[in-house]
Amino acid sequence: MAKQRVAVLFGGASKDHSVSLKSAYSVLCGLPKDQYEVIPIGITRAGRWLFFPGEYSAILDGSWENDSDCCSAVLSPDPIHSGIIKILGDGDMSLQRIDIIFSVLHGKYGECGRIQGLCKLAGIAYTGMESDAANACTDKMLTHLILDKAGLNTAKYYYIERASLNNIESELDKIEQLLPYPLYVKAASCSSSIGANYVDNREELLAAIKIGFSHHHKVIAEEAIYGRDIAVAVTGNTYGLEVTPLGEIKPIDSIVDSNAKYIAKTSEFICPADVEKETAEEIKAMALKAYQALGCKGYAVVSFTLGDKIYCNKVCNIPGMTEENVFPRLMKAADYSYSETLERLINLAVEARA
Repeated sequence: MAKQRVAVLFGGASKDHSVSLKSAYSVLCGLPKDQYEVIPIGITRAGRWLFFPGEYSAILDGSWENDSDCCSAVLSPDPIHSGIIKILGDGDMSLQRIDIIFSVLHGKYGECGRIQGLCKLAGIAYTGMESDAANACTDKMLTHLILDKAGLNTAKYYYIERASLNNIESELDKIEQLLPYPLYVKAASCSSSIGANYVDNREELLAAIKIGFSHHHKVIAEEAIYGRDIAVAVTGNTYGLEVTPLGEIKPIDSIVDSNAKYIAKTSEFICPADVEKETAEEIKAMALKAYQALGCKGYAVVSFTLGDKIYCNKVCNIPGMTEENVFPRLMKAADYSYSETLERLINLAVEARA
């Protein structure tokens, strides 16, 4: 039986570039070579696409893109090609057919639906969800609207368009009338840690809004929710959805990302989380509801805060993929080894394409 050709997309023109390199290294090393022909395709910080035939270790330190054997490579949107077009130094081109695209492009451009839409145009199976769902998960305003409509508890929020800077004092008044300090201010369509700040007063609020606008044309101000940070993974397409045991991120000596995408060095991850059975089942049911309401397929990490009630914070559609990251550790708690986790995501991609 012929091996399936899997192109691993990594890097990207985003502030999550270095995180993507770590995920890519883990995925490339974890894919069984007896089952898959693996094709690394890296995207530089400047947005250049390169076929990388070198040692995977060069990906970790970022030196991969200086490899003399790299060549330009583009994903053709023409489904007749169904693959990558390599452009050699002398201008000659060759077609490399692809069966599955495994994207670990974190953050801007990778998670927002653009890459997913390109894969769809190309007619190639790809891991994760479709472009509409990816955009809904990445755009925090859309996430709020959809989860609220689905009846899930979310933090109270207010969103501002960049054009509102012309009338910013009025917007600040509205925020302060609706939400008590402290607030969490973040760009509407970036990773949780990008362009995000906690603020305690009007001066800090204005500064944080301006920082948010440097990353996106919409900014979200949310009430600060306190409690236990809980994460759960969901995998599957329309049918046969699977939910992992719960995990908990516990800060050691500082605030960590409450959206549970990555684990900070100042935190520890406990899985399974010590949560009463009834509450755990309620959180799992809410995770499924959020996953389905947003139209997710493939896989996602759904994050919650367990406080005076259960708040759904975020659905992350391309979580970190090193074995130390939340998603693989949640899958391990569900009795999937790392290679079995990768295989499940690939099988789900093929299933969704069929």
